[in-house]
Amino acid sequence: MTMKARHRSRRGAKMLGAVLVLVAVLALALAIMACGGTESSDEGSEGGGAPVPGGTLKVGMQPGNGQYDPVMMAGSVGDIILVCQVQENLVGLAQDFSVKPWLAKDWDSADGKSWTFNLQEGVTFSNGEPFTSEDVIYSFEHLQSEESPMAGVYENIEEVVADSPTQVTFNLKAVDSEFPSSLTDYRAKMLCKSVEDPMTELVGTGPFMLDSYAAEDRAVLKKNPTYWQKDADGNALPYLDGVEFIYSPDTAGQIEGLQGGALNWVGGLTSEQKQTIETNPSLKVITTNTNYMNALQIRVDQGAGKDKAVRQALWAGTDRQAIVDLVAPGVGVAGNGTFVGPAYEAYYSDEQPAYDTERAKQLLADAGYADGLKIKLVAQNADPIPAIATAWQAQMKEIGVDVEIQQVPTDVYYADKGTDNWYQADFGIVDWGTRAVPITYFKLALTSDAPWNYSRWKNTEFDSIVEQIPLALDEAERADLYKQAQTILQDEVPVMNFIILTAVAGESANVDGIELDPDWAHTTFTTAYFTE
Repeated sequence: MTMKARHRSRRGAKMLGAVLVLVAVLALALAIMACGGTESSDEGSEGGGAPVPGGTLKVGMQPGNGQYDPVMMAGSVGDIILVCQVQENLVGLAQDFSVKPWLAKDWDSADGKSWTFNLQEGVTFSNGEPFTSEDVIYSFEHLQSEESPMAGVYENIEEVVADSPTQVTFNLKAVDSEFPSSLTDYRAKMLCKSVEDPMTELVGTGPFMLDSYAAEDRAVLKKNPTYWQKDADGNALPYLDGVEFIYSPDTAGQIEGLQGGALNWVGGLTSEQKQTIETNPSLKVITTNTNYMNALQIRVDQGAGKDKAVRQALWAGTDRQAIVDLVAPGVGVAGNGTFVGPAYEAYYSDEQPAYDTERAKQLLADAGYADGLKIKLVAQNADPIPAIATAWQAQMKEIGVDVEIQQVPTDVYYADKGTDNWYQADFGIVDWGTRAVPITYFKLALTSDAPWNYSRWKNTEFDSIVEQIPLALDEAERADLYKQAQTILQDEVPVMNFIILTAVAGESANVDGIELDPDWAHTTFTTAYFTE
């Protein structure tokens, strides 16, 4: 897993007879990035006026923990979206889940095992240092370090080679047909090699720079005057002078700020909040498809969840569509229980056990719970999770399961100490952001050695399938493997996906140019502007 900074010359001719080639020409890259990729759905807006340079975008946001290291941060939305304004990835995730150029303008592979990326030229960090292939090496050394929770995701990287200051090659241990997709994760940000502690010093190549941070109050970002991107007309980006994150513990307060004019943008909205904004002529809604999910996580090594029949009973007794209709009408779809959603199209399996309360009761009886079962569900207090928990509690009552809900703040839920968190809970509702490909969820949460396998579930057949997926260069073969994996998950039920949510944001009518990322917390305000 060592990475060596070796420099070598390369001929400019393209490799012929490549098995796998992914090339994005520079002109296309610039066009995509200038306009922000594919367009978001912009409900309630005619679209707009020409960009008016300047101004500060005021964003309502849940407070983070003041952690800047994308690899080591706890994963709060407040920290993630802040870091995403300052630091960038080699590649980005488009709204159709394809991979688009970013700090890498193009890439190619002859065999799926050696991947060469050509970097944008003339890019500098916010501290004035040039961005080079050496920074890429440093960033992946950090990702693969022993303390990194992402080490397992990137363990296939044998070495990263600096071919030149603007070219880098990833040599893999084994073929990975989906390797570029893995680089879209927010934890794969490019770090400056001279920064001693990326957790406390936020330096990046992004459109904004951190000016000040006050925990529980606000974070102030200012325009990066040396930012590398330009729009289609050659104008410097970003248009804004700055972005101000104003922290509030609940989205309801943020909606009030948006309606009152104190805020210009709020993300992560519920169906009800979406409807509220749609009735206000001074506001508008933007949306995009995601694989953002709320799922039940079940400990399989202790408590009632040890019994597979119990887990299957909970699955059979859960009417996921009814939960969607109640909690997220118009902004969500029912999950199939596996972390794989319909946005993945060819990889998604819509075959799953039917909602069947009688089967659920029989399974419980067979497991020794004919007279009922009592469980404790730990749920964070961030919308829409309390509503999901309450709806599921009512459904479980119908099959003889008494669910006690323990509601805790988000920072407590994702803490690594104490008892009321997803690390320790027998049953907990976890939320997951969008990943470019489903295998990332498998490697993070479901394989036997996954760093966030808090279900403690182990299945050698599932592990073997996951190992085969990246080796399959043929998409049809990969799709079949993905569906085999989902079949196992639907039978074993270590997790149960309730809802996959559409990303919804509200913004002032005079704000334009914002494209929601498929994981809305990764949205950047690079091309945001005021129309007046």
